[in-house]
Amino acid sequence: MATIHGVQQIPITSAVLIPPQQQEQPTLSPIEHRHVAEHQSEETASFAGAESTETDRPEPAAAFAEAPAADEPMAIEAGPSAEEIPLEDIIANFLPHHQKKIWECLNDEDVQQMLNAVRNFLTLLRESGIKLSPGRGRIPTPSLFGRLRDLPLPKNAALVRKFFEKATLFFSAVNTAQTKNTGCLSTMLNTCTHITNFANETEDNLRLLAGNPYLKQITSMCNRKGLPDPVKAAEIIEWDCWEIDGKFSFELLRTFSSMSNGRGLIKQAEVERVLAWPCWQVNRKFSLDLLRIFSSMSSSRGLLKDEARINAILAWDCWKIEGEFSIELLRTVASMMSGRGLPEKEPTENLLSWPCWQVDGKFSIEMLRIFSAMASGRGLLQDQEEIAAVLAWPCWRVNGKFSFQLLRSFSSIMRGKGLLNRAKVEATLAWPCWQLNGEFNLELFRIFSSMAHGRGLFNQTQVEKVLAWPCWQVNGEFSIELLRIFSSMVS
Repeated sequence: MATIHGVQQIPITSAVLIPPQQQEQPTLSPIEHRHVAEHQSEETASFAGAESTETDRPEPAAAFAEAPAADEPMAIEAGPSAEEIPLEDIIANFLPHHQKKIWECLNDEDVQQMLNAVRNFLTLLRESGIKLSPGRGRIPTPSLFGRLRDLPLPKNAALVRKFFEKATLFFSAVNTAQTKNTGCLSTMLNTCTHITNFANETEDNLRLLAGNPYLKQITSMCNRKGLPDPVKAAEIIEWDCWEIDGKFSFELLRTFSSMSNGRGLIKQAEVERVLAWPCWQVNRKFSLDLLRIFSSMSSSRGLLKDEARINAILAWDCWKIEGEFSIELLRTVASMMSGRGLPEKEPTENLLSWPCWQVDGKFSIEMLRIFSAMASGRGLLQDQEEIAAVLAWPCWRVNGKFSFQLLRSFSSIMRGKGLLNRAKVEATLAWPCWQLNGEFNLELFRIFSSMAHGRGLFNQTQVEKVLAWPCWQVNGEFSIELLRIFSSMVS
């Protein structure tokens, strides 16, 4: 093995010494990402995917504090590996413009050290069962590599090397039973300063932060805020205010981390102020359920500020069903208002008065819940006529009767995606793959809808592919029960 700066390195492979003419080519197509074949059980969960783009504006590349090239690489042992990760697979994780520069400069010593650090990092992830979180941009680059987007290479290869050395250290200290992907780190890093600070952070601080048993909640609060003070993060979980009936309540901590998403670590005095409000008392007991309902509407908007307004909302007559306050009705409206702030009285009363919620002459909270799920996080429903039109579609009839279960299945698929498109619904229901013994099988459709919860309408080819697997055969016949068992694991 080669020795650089006195540290033994994992060999990059002979591909490092590429022919000079290959380096001089004016255009080099970026290496396409290699997609590792997923297990069949994982394929069942990938019926649909939505492309999104990041809207944040990163700091200019000049803001990076370039790490001195002379810094000694950390001697991190990657441990034994059954198969060394190929060079091209390592480079394929970078953004295309970085890939091109890396291939052009493979003989550069800093680039070689950087690639060794990346290989150690990827090896650790593979052996720990931790996956690279996918990015949300138009280019399918792992988010952790995408965070380096404005960092010129090979100029900053030494800084990138330090970054991945510290990332290896960080993920070697996490609880792998709780941490399944690299999102807990990439979610905190967004700017040039964040990347540099992480690369220069002390090992002790990184281990302390990575070992926090509530790392996910801490990183949620620090979404795009950079690394928090690990000591302050550790102190948060020791606060007495998290106790309910004398026991630490993880749900209570998660409720506050939701409101503080992307706003930095919460302060004890502010948390205790909110928890002291009498409005959370139901039958003289603190109601976590009631607090969670209001916190969902304030998700990522900061801690609740106005106790008087919450009291006023709770006093609205529109929450009553058959003369009694309905927390389920409040929760249903809160679902539509998730992350959008507290509702206004007049629009809420107007919505709840629509005749379309009437079933057999009575207000049906189940009907409202079906549509509120599709409008989750999108604000209060606006168009009564559109909902009435959806309910009139003939496709909801199964054996001649309106099927709540079928409508609910589509609602599950479209959670947070908006109302349904008739042509797409009818086309989906017409697929021959839903037929068992010559008839449409609602139970089979519900199995797939549960796996596609919140993912949008699925793809016919993928459904047919899963159904064609021989593993569903029991005694020579298709077993819907066996499929249901496995689908429950990925729902």
